[in-house]
Amino acid sequence: MKMKTARIIVLFVFVWSIFFLAPAHQKAASENSLRLYNVAGQATFTLLKGVIQGKVKTFKDVTKMLFYGSVSGYGFYQSKKMIGKGHITPGVLLANLSASISENTALGRHPLSHIGYTLGPARIEFATPFAHEPAAIVNLSVIPRELAGFVSCLKEGSRLSFRNGMFVFTAAEGIQPRALGWTRGMYPTVLENHQSDYVYNHETIHVVQNIQAMSLSPEPLVSSERGFGQSKPRLFSFNGIRMNFLGLGMDLFAEKVQSYATNIYEVEAYHF
Repeated sequence: MKMKTARIIVLFVFVWSIFFLAPAHQKAASENSLRLYNVAGQATFTLLKGVIQGKVKTFKDVTKMLFYGSVSGYGFYQSKKMIGKGHITPGVLLANLSASISENTALGRHPLSHIGYTLGPARIEFATPFAHEPAAIVNLSVIPRELAGFVSCLKEGSRLSFRNGMFVFTAAEGIQPRALGWTRGMYPTVLENHQSDYVYNHETIHVVQNIQAMSLSPEPLVSSERGFGQSKPRLFSFNGIRMNFLGLGMDLFAEKVQSYATNIYEVEAYHF
């Protein structure tokens, strides 16, 4: 019980330390501050996830998670920058690769042991030659929050399409006054009469932010089993359910505590 309490305290301290790194206002955002926010934040939370998962046992583990967490954070930073310039597909691919590096490291695996891609309400991971005794080649996990978001978008009357490796919605009317677009988890939505590149790029950056939060969220309902004693890995495995508690918590914080002008999600999206 004492160990669990200590982990909760560490979680609280780490979360607030990263929020203090964030630019306080959209006008205060700079390239250097956002780069630092992504690199330091991803490194810190990768280490924290490793601690919670019980994968940090030596100082070597600490340095490994901080290093590869930083690499992942820089990848997310570059992904958002690419998307802001209109390079949507490579930006989304880079975000998913960055998520894989962080998650693999936090689980005590080789940074490239599994390469994953989040598509709507599911994340698919493929075991690579770097994976040590993988239980399966193709691993699937389901994200209930994204399934609920999908249903919500359909209820709003938005039309579905597939674009740049994502499910994208187009709406006839905004959900708020002056809103030209919005994002629910993995689903960017733009108004049919305002489909400018600026709006679409902005909303896609929110998708990347969601992928980033998901990569750092401890997932007790997702299995990371290894195929001990198997002659060869299975072709397919259902790995469980991803709750993305960190993403949900950050969304609630941004919505209830921060104003639109100081919301770190919006600060990043407007900057890029």
